[in-house]
Amino acid sequence: NTLDCIPEKFMMKHPYDDNITLDIAEEASKLLGISTDQLFETYGQFFVVWCHRTNYVSMMKVIGSNLFNFLSNLNALHAHLSMAFNGMKPPEFQCMPSDDPQKFYLHYYSCRENLCGIAIGATREAARSLFNRRISISIISKTVDNSRYANRHHIVFEICDLGYADIKLARAESISLELNSNIPVQMNGYSSDSSDHQSHINYVNPKIFSRIFPFHIIFDQELIIKRVGIGLYRRLPGLNVNEKPRLDAFFECLKPPVKLCKRSIKSYQNNDFILQCKDESSTVSGMFQLKGEMVQLENGCNYMFICSPVVEKLTDLQNRGLFISDIPLHDMTRELLLLNEQRLAEFQLSKQLEETTAQLQATSVALEMEKVKADNLLHSMLPPLVSDRLRNGDKVEAGEYEHASIMFSDIVGFTTICSQCRPMDVVQFLNSLYVKFDKLTNVHEVYKVETIGDAYMVVGGLPEPCANHAEKVARMALSMVDCAVQVSSPSDNKPLRIRIGIHSGPVVAGVVGTKMPRYCLFGDTVNTASRMESHGLPSTIHISETCYKHLKGKGFRMQSRGKVSIKGKGLMNTYFVLRECQRSINLDEDPLRKKSEARVPSMVAQTGVDDKLPVTSNCLSVVPWKPPNEQNQCTIL
Repeated sequence: NTLDCIPEKFMMKHPYDDNITLDIAEEASKLLGISTDQLFETYGQFFVVWCHRTNYVSMMKVIGSNLFNFLSNLNALHAHLSMAFNGMKPPEFQCMPSDDPQKFYLHYYSCRENLCGIAIGATREAARSLFNRRISISIISKTVDNSRYANRHHIVFEICDLGYADIKLARAESISLELNSNIPVQMNGYSSDSSDHQSHINYVNPKIFSRIFPFHIIFDQELIIKRVGIGLYRRLPGLNVNEKPRLDAFFECLKPPVKLCKRSIKSYQNNDFILQCKDESSTVSGMFQLKGEMVQLENGCNYMFICSPVVEKLTDLQNRGLFISDIPLHDMTRELLLLNEQRLAEFQLSKQLEETTAQLQATSVALEMEKVKADNLLHSMLPPLVSDRLRNGDKVEAGEYEHASIMFSDIVGFTTICSQCRPMDVVQFLNSLYVKFDKLTNVHEVYKVETIGDAYMVVGGLPEPCANHAEKVARMALSMVDCAVQVSSPSDNKPLRIRIGIHSGPVVAGVVGTKMPRYCLFGDTVNTASRMESHGLPSTIHISETCYKHLKGKGFRMQSRGKVSIKGKGLMNTYFVLRECQRSINLDEDPLRKKSEARVPSMVAQTGVDDKLPVTSNCLSVVPWKPPNEQNQCTIL
């Protein structure tokens, strides 16, 4: 969807603006490399095919016996559909015969200028699929009909019969008729030689006729009303035939939208008419309308409008002051009115169901998005493996892990920072630091356990065990040291320094509590890692001998610190991690370390370490630790 005005989804029974149709057609024609007229013509053909796939084809097959009659009565089908589809503005068709029985003219009226291609494609496909005829359609003229109250585009088509569309589907008698030159097959709806064998005796007097047809009007060429049915007398008490009332004084023509006159009545004699009463006391919803046919009587000087009141719903009877008893028994309006009431109820139910389905689909998409958000939030609080089991209602048992690496870090001088700064400044600076650390956990595939104050705890090797847990945590520590110097202390604006301690060993992990559950680690490994951090030095990564053995031979440059007295542990051999050579992660994935590249040469120069080893340019490092009395040489392991 490249146009903002075009909705992503459409509903069948909802009206849309015509500009949306034209915008879609324009974009589709560009995409397909055809003109919009060709696109509309193809759409017209498809529309008839689509009607065959639905229940509309049953109505289309009984409209007329040939194409002429089908198009002549198509307006009635549109009027029927307009009762169900609010806002429908269908075109209007009027067929006129010609001297050639294989040819007739189709007058097409529409308030839309550019959609005549749909009529061409639909007419050609209807002739093929409904009547097995192959036709040619050509445009004779294009004008604007100014004789109507609302100007409409008027296009005249010439339709010629070219024979059967599929000779295999033709009936034997049809073929014989076509091959017999004496009895031509006609397209214009009129039979060739017809004679009237009916009796000319008048069996019905005017009184009985007025009772049988309570809604009829007889008028002359000057529109002077001669006689009306008893139903109209009751509805129009001001109508007095003796006063020679005019038809256009009491009624206006809604369909076709023309002025009532002899010329317009004769021109549209093949169409159905809808006349609306000019009763100013009636409300818009109660306007009295009559629908019927204009018939020219034998003398040629008079016309009869034989009609029925237009009612679509039972409420229309009340609004127009009518009753079902006012409609004659032979008039199918009675049955259609009750049937339409049921159909409208089913239509409203179907429309509500379609709207509800669309809302459910939108709600389902929104629910899925919210589920993703909830999962992301849950995964940020608990490991995904654990949170998924909790969400499924499974019990998460505590697990023992033989091999894991735990890291603690804290901020050097955090107490001083808190005493010299506002609490809000401390929170903001901690947030900016921990957001960077959190991104690093995704890069190095380690799990953040918790943060308490300035303490940041990370573990590698659980809840999904892995063999390189110590390497992942060590890389995380190197990135954290480099990342911390990019954050300034709110107290003195100097680069921040952190202490990091790492220890490897067995741990027990599990979910503790049911309200605000947490994934906690237990065991001596946790205490030892905390001691490594508390006994470390600023801007260093202090590791135990067990962690040292895991990192040995993995491309890390480490330096021995010697034996250190650890609270609660006694003397322990500890080490510092200085750098990693041949890093396994890409700097593009970890943009926070890029600035360290420029600092590596200067740091190495300060250590006095032999740099003949193949140290890559993307190595990260920390300043080696120098004992008070001697210079310890670091080792590449």
